[in-house]
Amino acid sequence: MRFRALTGGLILAAMVCPALRGQSGTKEASAFEVASVRPAALAHEGGEGSSRSQIEVSLDGVTMHNVDLSEMIEWAYGLGSYELAKTTVLENQRWDVRARAGDRVTESGLRRMTQDLLAMRFKLQTRREKRQASVYELVVAKGGAKLPKDKSATLPPGYARESLPHVANGSFVFSNVSMGEFAQQLTELRGIDRPVVDRTGIAGVYDITLKGAASAMLDPQGASILTLVEEQLGLKLAAAKGPIEVMVVDHAEAPSPD
Repeated sequence: MRFRALTGGLILAAMVCPALRGQSGTKEASAFEVASVRPAALAHEGGEGSSRSQIEVSLDGVTMHNVDLSEMIEWAYGLGSYELAKTTVLENQRWDVRARAGDRVTESGLRRMTQDLLAMRFKLQTRREKRQASVYELVVAKGGAKLPKDKSATLPPGYARESLPHVANGSFVFSNVSMGEFAQQLTELRGIDRPVVDRTGIAGVYDITLKGAASAMLDPQGASILTLVEEQLGLKLAAAKGPIEVMVVDHAEAPSPD
């Protein structure tokens, strides 16, 4: 999601509730049975909240509120924001999407169906290419990781995830994150000037609190996010450079009204 956390002190988050896994060997349809795509109501209202977006996944479909093209593509293809080349196609246009399958579908199936929806309704055409990029590799620092207890064994099959941390008492709180998701959320924070790629090799799901990070971000003399991550979590953001594959949007059109 293309947001910068801590804009005027407000966190903008997209909630995602993954669908339960389908039974192995079950053949899923390639397209939604019914789908509605309309200009976003919230975007037209303006004011506070007009930039918020939300994606909700159920057992038989997906509902998107106030999303732009980039957000839809990132969700459909499982991309981090740095894996989608910045595009001006349909810039500043947002939609509300409600799509339903004919039966229970896995999350991966819903993503494939959303890819089909983008191709059919938005006439989306993309390509992939390799680009050299400066990144931060999230690695375990000397002395080892200092993470809270892994909670993956106690989580229900469908649990809430956020695309950004929220602020509590001047701290950033990352809820229900894997290391890959933690790296992606760090990428979206103001003050992180390059993509963060998980290289920790650590499995599991965690609730991570980066104490004082939100307050420090507003203080010119405050500690950097890089420093706080290393001091508090035993993880390090190491600058690196290398090729990454990105998706490029060659063409897209605004869909016709439902």
